[in-house]
Amino acid sequence: MITLLVLVALAALTLSLLLSPVEALGWWAGWYGEGLEHPHEASHATYRKIGGEKEPRQFVVYLDGIAKVGAENYDDVQGLLDQLNEALPRAVILGDLMPYSVRNVGLLDERPLARFWRRMFEYKLAGKHSLLAFSINIRNLFQVLVAADQRYGSVYGRGEAQVMLTSLLRAGYVLGSGVPITILGYSGGVQIGIVAARFLKRALDAPLTVVSLAGVMASDAGLDVLDRLYDLASPTDRVPLYGRVLFPGRWRIARGSHWNRLRRDGRLVNVALGPMRHNGPGSYLDDEAFANGADVNNQTATATAIIALLREIEGRSAGER
Repeated sequence: MITLLVLVALAALTLSLLLSPVEALGWWAGWYGEGLEHPHEASHATYRKIGGEKEPRQFVVYLDGIAKVGAENYDDVQGLLDQLNEALPRAVILGDLMPYSVRNVGLLDERPLARFWRRMFEYKLAGKHSLLAFSINIRNLFQVLVAADQRYGSVYGRGEAQVMLTSLLRAGYVLGSGVPITILGYSGGVQIGIVAARFLKRALDAPLTVVSLAGVMASDAGLDVLDRLYDLASPTDRVPLYGRVLFPGRWRIARGSHWNRLRRDGRLVNVALGPMRHNGPGSYLDDEAFANGADVNNQTATATAIIALLREIEGRSAGER
């Protein structure tokens, strides 16, 4: 049985790899019946803002890492978002987008391979057959690579910006209000946020910031429209290094790249966190781990660092308006 599942998983991953750009290109071509400017209401999830009604000073759009399967969050992610909401009474937190689909369609929803992904998700939650369950991460990683590819990145960014804009409007964002938008990304979600940034900026004309938590990101034109990019990472986490190595635009010798212009302009702010792992036990969101004997758990330490940045963004924006 396990051998059969491995073969099925390999076949599914191979198919996902070959078809990785198809969803974005199909969306662009209108195969799914959505216009570019006015997405069909029934084609998107019912967006939920955390914390109820507020008079917002900031909207925060959270884009999860590559383990994401749909609108629902894992417990550790929800714990982080709940802490942000409690500490920031004037911020609206949006945390139920599926970054790895330009249609905002989860892996467990109406997809040809939905049945397979449901089984893999069950394995992930149960802690069984971890190599098979990791196929979810690999499938979403393919989407990150599509977003980082210069041939498809603009299409992906346009689609994801439309998903984010729909979420913001349903959460009460007022066009032309100038209320700042912060994209909070985790791991591969950062790259998705960056490719969407220039399209979101064009639509809203509001201050736009990215807060990256252990982000894996390329050098993209979306960096040019950011007020700042805060890059939070642990020195013991090697995963963010992949972006620095794999994408030539991140290299120091690429002096004219979007990334190096961001750095030279002083819009890149590096924030060091304690010794934490990228995911799993001992990770940034682990509420049972205490890095180096700290007084608070990793999740709270991470939330505290992010809250300080979001308060800084709120304060700076209030002073400018």
